[in-house]
Amino acid sequence: MKVSRLEKWFMNRPQHADRTIVRADRLIRFVDFNNQTNFLEVGCGSGAVSNYVAKRYSLEVVGTDIDLEQIRLAQQNTGNLKNLRFFEADATNLPFNNNEFDLVLSFGVMHHIPEWLAALVEICRVLNVGGHFIYWDLVYRGLSLRLARLFKSRYGATTLGEINELLDRNHLAIIHSSLKKSIMFDEYEAVYVKR
Repeated sequence: MKVSRLEKWFMNRPQHADRTIVRADRLIRFVDFNNQTNFLEVGCGSGAVSNYVAKRYSLEVVGTDIDLEQIRLAQQNTGNLKNLRFFEADATNLPFNNNEFDLVLSFGVMHHIPEWLAALVEICRVLNVGGHFIYWDLVYRGLSLRLARLFKSRYGATTLGEINELLDRNHLAIIHSSLKKSIMFDEYEAVYVKR
């Protein structure tokens, strides 16, 4: 699902990009880079994280987003990096081969996708065995979950239990996770490895 103009304004601000890069870099440190060569960011927005990873880690980086306007913005900011490409793509139907990526990152995207479980299945499909999935998003519980599910045709009502159950069924094991609780929704981050 494409985000609203207000959400885009917030996500495209330099401060948001800086915070996201810091979080991504902290989680990437859980990854063993011995055999990691390529990286996919699902829901790349302006491309700030993909751009950073391409420069910092010298991986082959692909960023995808369903919003062509965001892809164009990301492409403008590449600085002519040869190891960085951006594509318009739906997270529930990624245009890549099975086991194509060693690292996949998704930050703050799933709660925007009504069919978020299908998007996670696609991430599992394109992730190579031994590869890592780096995740951060909102998760819902209790009253906030019931409210979020009222808007399920527009947003993904992600739950921690459903995320971990689906990833476990697809052979992803947690190597790091953290849950920050709040009144309305929680923030969940994790690094998984595909067995």
